[in-house]
Amino acid sequence: MNHLSIDDITVLHVDDDPHFAEIASEFLEREDTAFSVVTATCVDNALTVLRDDPIDCIVSDYDMPDRDGLDFLKLVRDDYPDLPFILFTGKGSEEIASRAISTGVTDYLQKEAGTEQYTVLANRIKNAVRTNRAENAVQRTEDRYHNLVDTAPIPILLFDRNWEALYANEAAVTFLDADSFAEISGKKASEFLHPDELDTARERFQRLMCEDISVPEEEYRVVTVEGRVKTATIATAPGYYRGEKVAQAMLYR
Repeated sequence: MNHLSIDDITVLHVDDDPHFAEIASEFLEREDTAFSVVTATCVDNALTVLRDDPIDCIVSDYDMPDRDGLDFLKLVRDDYPDLPFILFTGKGSEEIASRAISTGVTDYLQKEAGTEQYTVLANRIKNAVRTNRAENAVQRTEDRYHNLVDTAPIPILLFDRNWEALYANEAAVTFLDADSFAEISGKKASEFLHPDELDTARERFQRLMCEDISVPEEEYRVVTVEGRVKTATIATAPGYYRGEKVAQAMLYR
């Protein structure tokens, strides 16, 4: 299944009133054919469903016997920190909303009379699931990028629009005589280049960021964190890191 698709959403609806849970499920599934709603009338049953079935979003009441919706939210966040969780409650207050937000609720919706609330709830669910799937897709892309770049034999650094270092692989850390990326993080590229070559390097960087194209390889004198000067041929290409446009610098010795 396409992880960004909104064509198939499994919702776990938790409410101690089985009649309301049934009505809400019917309206949600009628509101959008993408929804498949599983119901539970207590937290223990809901936890069993979570263990046994893949769930895309939880919609939970607050005021339930034994354990309330916030107790449930805390348990969910222990094992499913990113799973969309919407508190859909008839017992609303600023205190409950504040506690829900601090516990990591995705959204908070007050129950109301009439069927219009299910249209609102359906939209909240779709938005939460879409955002979650998009963030997961970005994370998977970044994980693949790191798996590839972290083990690359050549030094690779990423710089943001302000020319500040966002990332360096192990080969780059070693090349710059650093003990860890912490010694490099946030420093400007200008701090690692010989002063005579800053103008040329800055022009290349601006061209890359403005035109979104790779720039030709060029030899530079690189200054390490220990002040040593090393010569390297640097190839620079545009890229994206954590949703941000970056410059990728690859050093060949």
